Amino acid sequence: MGLEEFGEVIRLNATVRTVREAAQAVGTDESRIVKTLVVYCGGGYRAYVIRGDKRLDLKKLGCRLATPEEVLSITGYPVGAVPPVLNIPVYIDRQLLEVEYVYGGGGNERSLLKFKPSSLVERGLATPVDV
Repeated sequence: MGLEEFGEVIRLNATVRTVREAAQAVGTDESRIVKTLVVYCGGGYRAYVIRGDKRLDLKKLGCRLATPEEVLSITGYPVGAVPPVLNIPVYIDRQLLEVEYVYGGGGNERSLLKFKPSSLVERGLATPVDV
């Protein structure tokens, strides 16, 4: 199952490791870039998809950020390139459902995935939450 099933994979000439770099690469506002953060909570891993200009309150969630090694081991993707479609529970910021499409990790540092947040929820791939 490839990422193309969930949106448009955009291959870039430059590496994109930050929200700012990703926004510049596709000519959009930073609020249209999302990050997929892998966390460890209560004995298991999960991911949160949030706007690039937002922060995840780990204390409120009772979680810790997964290490880069854990992220690669659990998801198969390096930090900064993690797509929003994973084999662990994925939670998506409810505010993103108001946006037609966003750009997120495309599996490597030279790719982005342009996708519809609502599509992930409709397909049962993400659960909306207030972040």
